[in-house]
Amino acid sequence: MEFKPERWISERTKCTIHVPSYKFAAFMAGPRSCPGRKIAFMQLKNIASCVLRRYKIVVVDDHPVVPLPSIMMFMRYGLKVRVSSRTPGDK
Repeated sequence: MEFKPERWISERTKCTIHVPSYKFAAFMAGPRSCPGRKIAFMQLKNIASCVLRRYKIVVVDDHPVVPLPSIMMFMRYGLKVRVSSRTPGDK
């Protein structure tokens, strides 16, 4: 797993890629979609950035990373990671 922010940027337009509202089944889509969806995504981004800033998360050596296609994203064998506190010199 590698951090690649460019995956969300379109090569043609150099802008953020639109994500369809029906892509996340938990929020539904259409006129009756979840009214708190935008707040939930904002909180998710905030929490993820705080966790990634404070902790180093690395997939355990020799652990197979095999996605299991379904409505929700699962890993066939789970996802074993090692979590450690970051030190000031860590990148």
